[in-house]
Amino acid sequence: MKEYIKLYWQHTSEKESDEPVVLLYEVDLLQERYATRMIEIYENGNTENMMDEIMGLVTEAPLPTIEEINSVEYGTEFHACLMTKAEFEMIWHTKKYQGDFDWQTAQIQDQ
Repeated sequence: MKEYIKLYWQHTSEKESDEPVVLLYEVDLLQERYATRMIEIYENGNTENMMDEIMGLVTEAPLPTIEEINSVEYGTEFHACLMTKAEFEMIWHTKKYQGDFDWQTAQIQDQ
């Protein structure tokens, strides 16, 4: 069973140009919430697919739940929401992201 998470990263300090602003995760709920695939999305629209073909995991620790990420203890620079498998797969295969880079803008458009 998989869960797909879109994580917005609002950098609070001057960021390096090589840091992503959106991270997409395919989370294996049967493997203690480790991510099996990840897509890094940069401010210029470039994407980078990540998949570990040897271990099968791309995170060193289990991914927190959306509720945990959005809680006060994680701070204000991160916001997460669910996304569909179809959206994840489309970005994975096309290597094109046409979504928002700011979760507040995305939230307003969804209303």
